Amino acid sequence: MRRSCQSAFILLLTFVLIFTFAACNGGTTSTTTGATTQSQGTTSATTTKAGTSETEPQIVEITAFAQEGPYTKKDFNDLAIWEVATAATGVKVNFESSPADGFAEKLNLKFSTNDLPDMFFKCNMSNSDIAVRAGEGQLIPIDGYLDENAPNFSKYLADEISIERGIRMTDGHIYGFCYLVSGGGISSKFFYNSKWINKQGLELPKTTDELYTMLTTMKDFDYNGNGQNDEIPFIVESLSRLEGGLFGSFGLGTRGGNSFTWDIDPVTNELRYVRTSDGYKKFLEFANKLYTEKLLDQECFTMDLTKFSAKIALDIFGVTIAGNSSYFNVAQNDQLYPNAPLIGPDGYQIAMHIGPPLAGQNTFITNKNQHVAETVSFVDYFYSEEGITLYFMGIEGETYYYDDKGKPQFFDKVLKNPDGLNPEDVLGDYVCWSGGGNPSVADYDHFYIHFSTLHNLTAANVLMDYKPDELWGAFIYSTEDSEKLKILQTEIDTYATDMRAKFISGEIGFDSWDDYVQQIEALGIDQYEEIVQRGMEAYIS
Repeated sequence: MRRSCQSAFILLLTFVLIFTFAACNGGTTSTTTGATTQSQGTTSATTTKAGTSETEPQIVEITAFAQEGPYTKKDFNDLAIWEVATAATGVKVNFESSPADGFAEKLNLKFSTNDLPDMFFKCNMSNSDIAVRAGEGQLIPIDGYLDENAPNFSKYLADEISIERGIRMTDGHIYGFCYLVSGGGISSKFFYNSKWINKQGLELPKTTDELYTMLTTMKDFDYNGNGQNDEIPFIVESLSRLEGGLFGSFGLGTRGGNSFTWDIDPVTNELRYVRTSDGYKKFLEFANKLYTEKLLDQECFTMDLTKFSAKIALDIFGVTIAGNSSYFNVAQNDQLYPNAPLIGPDGYQIAMHIGPPLAGQNTFITNKNQHVAETVSFVDYFYSEEGITLYFMGIEGETYYYDDKGKPQFFDKVLKNPDGLNPEDVLGDYVCWSGGGNPSVADYDHFYIHFSTLHNLTAANVLMDYKPDELWGAFIYSTEDSEKLKILQTEIDTYATDMRAKFISGEIGFDSWDDYVQQIEALGIDQYEEIVQRGMEAYIS
């Protein structure tokens, strides 16, 4: 009995000492940490300062695997933006990174060995790969966290339906954050050499027929006055630019820049394989006429940006289709741009080469992550005004400042570097956006106005009234359909691309058109269409 009383007294004394110690240390003896399970909704991580009643956020640490951009100048962990992002979000990310060369192999190895980080950051993945890795449970859904932990990203989803359509998988879940690109306008644009036009007293064409007439007038004119027939009436940055600039005039690409292969027939309002349509045949016939009459540059089939820039510098062209007028350098202001697309033979006038803002999914949370809500909040920060500025422009006071209108502007050391460095080189110590695949928003104020020219942006934006009423993003397919689609695309689209050059060059005449269509049918266009139809219906619904 005596021993029991002593034990009770010792236990009581212990509780008194614990209570007294706690009271002297701010009234608590515990630290609340972040979520340790994949529970949905906001979680908090706090710690108490000794001797006070104040609490401050506790830093949550996670691991990530990331792809470096071509201009990443130092260890990925040492880029200046991370310190600011950690202070803003309470999340510190410890990165393992890889340059683009060898990145795909390392990424695949992570999944095949199940050696997963908490997050894949700036890691582009195709929809089919996402579906497979989500199906295996390696990537977890994030849609349950978006309302509470990603208000900035959620706003973009609410404002533009094509974004959610492009990232919600066939199982109904969203797994990835995506790159949003806005403010760039039309990609393929006509530019007319004002000096040449003034010398001949020409007017900008309004129709494809008038374009043909202008080019024939230019053909034998000695624009540079050297006595040689070295001028090129019409050059294009690539065959894809030729299509982007002219497809809409032939009623093609009715769902924007992602509808070069499949679109909606404006007559039947049904899904259409573009490259067997009547409009596509008329486009090829027009391109063939330009090429065979030597109005179109004879090197258009092998054109690349290096060759194109070299020809532009010679100033021997009359008309071009390009993605960016900055290629013209000092002659940029000599280039006239139209305020409307050309009207085609059937009256179509569409500026088709514009896509929805979604530019692929790239940032994902894995089943290893014990701080999902905090990780979602961390990524969401880069979709806020403050986070977008940080992500693309770097550190205030070092790389950029705010002008008297409250707009962020780069210092001269970025845009007019005294050592001749280009902007990406200068920013390589601060940010990671080079190379694309960014979980953020490349918009007008933070990106395009600084890295494109006002001339180019204006040339694009004046055409926006002619963009398609609906823009398609990439369709999402089931794993089974994705596997079949790869085979069909390889066989059918590759054949159609090869034949495009042969029709334009005249190697094959248009009396072989029916044979071309029959070959595409034999390769399985019906099965191809059934799969795309399912993808389209899922996308729209």
